[in-house]
Amino acid sequence: MTANSVRDDNSRTGMLAAAFDRRLPAWATPRNLFLLLLLVSLCVDLAFGFIYKFRPTPGDLDADELEYFNMATGLMNGTLQLSARRTLAFPLLIAGVRSIGSSFLLLQVIAASLFSFSAPLLFLVVRRVTGSIATGAAAGLALALWPPVIYYGVSLYSEAMALPVFLLALLALPPGPCTGRPRGRRDWLGLVIAGVVLACATQVRPMYLLMTPFLALIVLMEERDWWRAIGKVAVVAAAYTLTTLPWSAYMTARFHHPILVTSNGGETLAGGLNPVLLEPWAQRRLLTFGRNVWVGPGKWLPPYQTGYLSKAELSLPYDQQDRILKERTTAWAKAHPDDAFQLELAKAAYMWGVYPLTKNGIAQLAFGNVPTILLIGFSLFCLVRLPDSRRSLARFWILPLFVTSVALISWGSWRFRQPGDAGLVAFATVCALTMVAGRRARGSVVPARAEATAAAR
Repeated sequence: MTANSVRDDNSRTGMLAAAFDRRLPAWATPRNLFLLLLLVSLCVDLAFGFIYKFRPTPGDLDADELEYFNMATGLMNGTLQLSARRTLAFPLLIAGVRSIGSSFLLLQVIAASLFSFSAPLLFLVVRRVTGSIATGAAAGLALALWPPVIYYGVSLYSEAMALPVFLLALLALPPGPCTGRPRGRRDWLGLVIAGVVLACATQVRPMYLLMTPFLALIVLMEERDWWRAIGKVAVVAAAYTLTTLPWSAYMTARFHHPILVTSNGGETLAGGLNPVLLEPWAQRRLLTFGRNVWVGPGKWLPPYQTGYLSKAELSLPYDQQDRILKERTTAWAKAHPDDAFQLELAKAAYMWGVYPLTKNGIAQLAFGNVPTILLIGFSLFCLVRLPDSRRSLARFWILPLFVTSVALISWGSWRFRQPGDAGLVAFATVCALTMVAGRRARGSVVPARAEATAAAR
């Protein structure tokens, strides 16, 4: 790649920035827009929390939320029995907040406030990739108002902390030349920071371990030089590994078998891949905080309901149960490939709101399923209509692939979908503004590519 071609790409992406940024008022600096988006997101999240989501007592929490809360209690009074099932980053945050004040409402407000950083951080990520302040601000605002993200972010699930940390890793990752952004002299430092912060996100929520190959795919898609891309991946991988190594060494020594982050693969796999989920579940059951949920293909069951463990085996230590669950789930899937495929398809369909459309109520249909399906449809249209988006915006559309892989291993929870939603919102926003600007040419997300090609001829 020549120096001229790099300058051409930079000028082309600069046109998208100029198309909108020149219309911004003088006060709309990146700093001011970041703070404004944080304020908007904070107001939206806290309003939703106070009106609907904040719980009066810990007893009203969902099962996973209550587990994090109880782990924090154990950390505070020294009674926590560490298991290989969970990491400690989020319980440590809860314990830290509770050590400042005992108010349960204060804890929920702080968790929601932390989550509110997601929207302004997405603004910075989009701005770094596109060079456009206005486009980044539009993407951040869209995420701040996106109903599924608000619903599952305003909670005591680890997502409240995990999504902002993950977006920091995405922000640190230097954009490759296919985005049209110039190389920086300290790109290597950004790669190191991206690896370290992604490792931190994994300590908050272990599912981000599965993001590592997708982060490598982002680097490969954004980079023209394969050898340079491999070098970048190696730097990120080294930083990630070195950051994770102390925890891995401690857990391996404590439980006497290799553990990278957690050891709950068998429980995770068995919960969403078992014959019990294929039984005709006609009933609905009431969970905490008056929330009706259904059970069936695409959902998840705890180990004692999967049918894989006998009553005697349920009293075994967690590590032994996990190993048995992994072996029996794998054996069942191999013996029943059609049933296993049906469940895997249901997980992906459930995660992306394709099914069921009515079992979770009219509110989720209107504010969850329908908007998600429309967003997916528009994003697929953009991938076809704007071919250059496949590389220049790879770090956004690859995120839905990442969360889908999480669903196939675990189940189709919308909580797991948050980074995928952020990616789709960013991708759709950039593509929509490109088309609104009237600067697409022959399917290019980088404006004026056709004009440049014609001039070269």
